[in-house]
Amino acid sequence: MDWFETYRAELEAGEITPRSDASREWFMEKVRSIGDGSVDRNAMLKSKSLRQAADTVAGKLYMFWYLPKHRQTLPYYDKFPLVLPLETEGETLTALNLHYLPLDLRQGLFYSLLNRVSNKKYDESTYMKVTYNFLKNNGGLKAYKPCIKKYLARRIMGKIVNIPAQEWETAVHLPTALWRKQNENYVHNRSREQIRNF
Repeated sequence: MDWFETYRAELEAGEITPRSDASREWFMEKVRSIGDGSVDRNAMLKSKSLRQAADTVAGKLYMFWYLPKHRQTLPYYDKFPLVLPLETEGETLTALNLHYLPLDLRQGLFYSLLNRVSNKKYDESTYMKVTYNFLKNNGGLKAYKPCIKKYLARRIMGKIVNIPAQEWETAVHLPTALWRKQNENYVHNRSREQIRNF
């Protein structure tokens, strides 16, 4: 199943405007109906809507398989992150992994960041003008804190897939996180706690 094409067709059939309040509610209902574990991540990476990326660009969204170097000592990690790169230094990518937030907080952060898109075309030229310094200096975006992660290029398994801007909203809502060592509820509770204490 190509989730991106299916959701786009359903949104259009329902005459729901992307990135609107109605689409937020629609996606929340869809996520509840999908259930846990029914998304085939490998099939998703082969979606016609997505394309392999040779490199990552700050402000765009990507998915990939990842195996952390220090996974034995990490309390938990996401093996299939959904990342918004902020900066690259050598082989290290600093990015927001949106999966670390429960859906309500993820929506809030994502739609806030959409206020900083480079243009309203939502095509290849569109990216979010977001840096680590911007997030640190913006008190209204505290939800970013649990999402900040560093990824080593050599620990990425297989291809990096770029999510086109017109598919960002779908990708943000799909339950594609693959948690190791703890379950989703545990991770999201820790994230809420981290935000409260930030």
